Amino acid sequence: MSTLTLAYTVHSYSTGTHGRAICNARTHHFVSDDVGGDAVGAAELFLSGVSACAVNMVERLARQDHIPLQWMDVRVEAYRDPDKSPGDLTVFDAIRVDFEMWGITPEHAEGLVETWKRRCPLYGSVATATEDTAVTFTSHVESRGAHA
Repeated sequence: MSTLTLAYTVHSYSTGTHGRAICNARTHHFVSDDVGGDAVGAAELFLSGVSACAVNMVERLARQDHIPLQWMDVRVEAYRDPDKSPGDLTVFDAIRVDFEMWGITPEHAEGLVETWKRRCPLYGSVATATEDTAVTFTSHVESRGAHA
């Protein structure tokens, strides 16, 4: 068996205020609140990680493959059924990930999104834990802001 290399480390601790944590990642410190708090919550931080992984990985893949991706937006939405108790794996009943990309063909967009789905560990966690997970994409061959 090969030796594992530490990839990431984060640390969170209580603040003395119930429902509020201080989180550290490298030299960055930020507040995370429980549901209903003022600061971003853990689910929002996790879903932001999914969308950030999408933007960063897809831009990197496009650059490596010389695909002229000019701009992209990724939106992640999580849905809950308020009348249902949380499941064994997740409190989300549905996840929607929507990519919108400019400067590339639909074929390039589809290839980039499919590669991201296979490689992003955060998306893999979402897709495994939430049966109703869907990913859609729209591509625009023209540059962002161009008028037809």
